[in-house]
Amino acid sequence: MPSVLMLHRVLQEYDPDNYYFQRRTAISWGRFIQLLDKIEADGCETLPVSALGKASPQSVFITFDDGYADNFRAIKELLRRGMTATIFPVRNFSQQQFSAIDDMAANLMMSDAMPADLRASIINGRIKKIARRLSSERYRFLRAKLFGIAEDRLIEKLFLTEQQLSELVDSGIGLGIHGCSHRIFSSLPEDILEKELQESLDWLISLGISKQPAICFPHGAHDERTVEICSQYSKYLLGVDCKPVCKEVHRRIHVKEDT
Repeated sequence: MPSVLMLHRVLQEYDPDNYYFQRRTAISWGRFIQLLDKIEADGCETLPVSALGKASPQSVFITFDDGYADNFRAIKELLRRGMTATIFPVRNFSQQQFSAIDDMAANLMMSDAMPADLRASIINGRIKKIARRLSSERYRFLRAKLFGIAEDRLIEKLFLTEQQLSELVDSGIGLGIHGCSHRIFSSLPEDILEKELQESLDWLISLGISKQPAICFPHGAHDERTVEICSQYSKYLLGVDCKPVCKEVHRRIHVKEDT
């Protein structure tokens, strides 16, 4: 099987106190360059996920989840080397420059007064398991009610803008469906899931994609019902770095700082 690589953030330097390194959803720039050097040294060809059906053992598919703004520099380096990749951006993240989980992470990293039990729950993912099912509006309501935090902590331009995404599409970078709200697909009623998929597809088309996009499940969660519905929108379905529930879902290799 060809290698399908999964990345999230590419930050300038490794920082052991950074939430994204602690949750292993970031790699340093040096680690990223090491990865690209190895792909070149192995004589592999990078392809967009839309070409999975044409893959050979020497094919490598580089994917970026969520569409973080720091991906722009990383993808420019890919293009400079004659490589390509596929981004799975989230419509609301790009348009609103807000994500509940990233706001939670920002509060963690900017607050020295956070209770130890709450800090531990954020780092080990227990709070994330709740936040990933919430809309932004519901998250903000609960954040204020439970923790007394009324203001967003996110920095501006945490995510790629629509203009940047369109520019990357024009450069040959692929885009795929990752939902509009980043909520777990398997937790959504059928009508809401179909709305997420169709609106995400319409958004990607407005950004310039011309081929049928692949679907990447938010948080990797899926079941037979989810796969059946998503298969109506794409023939390529991507999970995370664990055994998929359904054989139709492609497993990805999680690129980490220490691997």
